[in-house]
Amino acid sequence: MSESARSLPPIGPGTVLNDRYEVRQSLGKGGMGEVFLAYDRTTQQSVALKIVREESRMPGDDEALRQELLLARSVSHPNVCRVHDLAPSPYGPMLVMEYITGQTLHTHIRRKKAQGGYTSDEFRRLAQEVASGVAAIHAQGLVHGDLKPGNVMVMTAPDGGCGKAVVVDFGFAKERARVSARRPGAPPDGGTPNYMSPERLRSGGASAEDDVYALGLTLLEMWTCRVPEPGYKPRAKPMRQQIMFDVPAGLSIDETKQIFRCLSDDAALRLPARHLRFFNPMALTTNPVQLPRERLDPGPPPGRNASQQFTPGQQALLATFATNAQEFVGELIPLNKPSLTIGRRAENDIWVPEATVSGNHAQLKWQNATWVVEDLGSTNGTYVDHTYERRKQVHWMHGVDVQFGELRIKLVTLAADSAAHRRARAFLGKRDGLTGLLRLNETLKALEEEAAFSEWVDAPLTIARYELRAPNRSAADRPTILEMLALRRVATRVVELTDVLILSLIPVTSGRTGPLRFVVAMVGPTLGDARNLVEQVVGQVQGLLPDGMEIAASLVRYEPGMLIESLVEPSE
Repeated sequence: MSESARSLPPIGPGTVLNDRYEVRQSLGKGGMGEVFLAYDRTTQQSVALKIVREESRMPGDDEALRQELLLARSVSHPNVCRVHDLAPSPYGPMLVMEYITGQTLHTHIRRKKAQGGYTSDEFRRLAQEVASGVAAIHAQGLVHGDLKPGNVMVMTAPDGGCGKAVVVDFGFAKERARVSARRPGAPPDGGTPNYMSPERLRSGGASAEDDVYALGLTLLEMWTCRVPEPGYKPRAKPMRQQIMFDVPAGLSIDETKQIFRCLSDDAALRLPARHLRFFNPMALTTNPVQLPRERLDPGPPPGRNASQQFTPGQQALLATFATNAQEFVGELIPLNKPSLTIGRRAENDIWVPEATVSGNHAQLKWQNATWVVEDLGSTNGTYVDHTYERRKQVHWMHGVDVQFGELRIKLVTLAADSAAHRRARAFLGKRDGLTGLLRLNETLKALEEEAAFSEWVDAPLTIARYELRAPNRSAADRPTILEMLALRRVATRVVELTDVLILSLIPVTSGRTGPLRFVVAMVGPTLGDARNLVEQVVGQVQGLLPDGMEIAASLVRYEPGMLIESLVEPSE
C-alpha cells in the first residue's frame, strides 16, 4: 500500500469521492474490493461504487477493471446490472454502477425459507429472469465467471413486494482469473468454488458452460435452501432427498429437466442459457417452431447485391448426407462460376464421390440471384423435400437441401474452415444429415441422460420406437430413395407432434437407430398416456407416406438397471 493511501481516512458515510460521489453506506466487501451506495451530485441519482483497494489489488487489476467496463457496457438487458463509468480515486480505481434497491438472492432465499419456501410461480419468474440475464451476457461472447445467489439482486417492487432479478458483478472475476498465476493444487482464482463446475475445479478457467452449471446450482439452492459444498454432486442422489420445499411439484417435467441438464458433468450436455424456459406450459400455447432445436445454420442469406451480379465464392454447397461416402459429409464446395456441372466423373466442375450420383448428374446455373438445377437424365434422379417425384428442374434457394441420388447438399453462405463451417461439421458429426435426428451413439448417450433424469425425479421414462414398413422388404434391406425421403418427412413430423402433445419446453430426445427406424423419449407420461399419444401421432403421419408404406410404433418403459441398448431394439 502506498503512503498516500495509508494517510487517507477510511471511506464512510459522508465521504465525497472525486468531488462528485457522496458515500451513504457500505453495501458489502469481497476479496476484490468493496461496494458503496453513493449519491451522484451531477445526475442526482443513487449509484453503486466498486473500489479495489490498494491492499487487495493484484497485477493486471487496472486492465481488468477497464475490461469490465467495456464488457459490461456491451450488455444492455433489464436483468443485467448497468455499469456507467470507470474513474480513478484516491483509494484506487472505481467502477460506477447502477444501484439496485433490494437484496441479494442469497438473502432472499433465507427469508423465503423462513416463510415456507417459494411458490412455483415465484420460482418461475426469478429463474427466467436470471437465465435471461446470463443469456444476454453470453450473447455478447462474454462470461460471468462468478455466478451465485450473492451476485444476483432481487429488487424491491414499488408495492414493497418481490421485484425483478438482476445479475451483477460480472467480468472482473474472469479477468482476474486470467491474469493471476495459478498455484498447483490451489482452487481456481476469480470465482467461488461452491458454484464451480467439475471441469473448472479441476483445471480453472471460466466459460459459458461453467456459468450454466453455476446457474443450475443457484436455482437448485432455491429448492434446497442450502449452500452447496465445493464439488457437490446434486445428481448423485434423488432430487427429493435434497429439497427442503417441494417447489418442483408445481413445475412441469421440462422445467425440472432443464436444471438437471445444467448440472451435468458433461459440459456438452448442458443447455445454453438462451434455451432455458420457465413458464407454465398448461397456461400458455407452445409453438413447436419456437422450440430451441439444434439445427444446421446455413449462414446469412446473400445480400441485395446478389440480385445484381454473380459474386464468385459468395455461396457454397455443403454435403450433409451420403449413403456411400461418409467421408464426404461436411465438405464445402465454393460456387466460383455462374454455371457448373456436378457428377461422379472427374471432368465435372463439382466432383462428388457418392456412388448413386451419375457421372454427369446435373447442371447448376445462376439466374436472377437463384441457382437453377437442371437434371441431365441421371440414373437415380434429383429430388427436393416434400415430394417423392424426380425433378427435372429445381430452383435452389438459400438454406435448402437438394438430393442427388443418395447425396444431400445444402446451399449455404459459409466459408471453408470458418467457425460456422466447423459448427456445421460438428452438427453433422452428431446428427444424421438426412433426418436431423441424433446418430446411434449420440442417441444412446442422450437416453442415458433421460434415464438418469427419470430416476432423479422418480418419473416414468417411455421410449416410442418407430419403424417404416413396406411390402416385400426386410428390416435389413437397404432403403430406397423413396423410403429415405419418406423417413425424413415422417421423422420430422413425429418429433414436432410429440413436442406439441406433451407440451415440451425443450425438444424431446429423438434419434435414428436403423435404416428406417428411430426412437423418441418421453419422461413424465404414464405408459397409458404415452400409448394414446403415439396412436395420435401415427394416425396423423400415416398420410405423409407414399402408397404401400406404413409406419409402425411400439413402446417400452425404462426400469432402473435396464441396458440402454435394449430400449432401442425393435419389438418383434
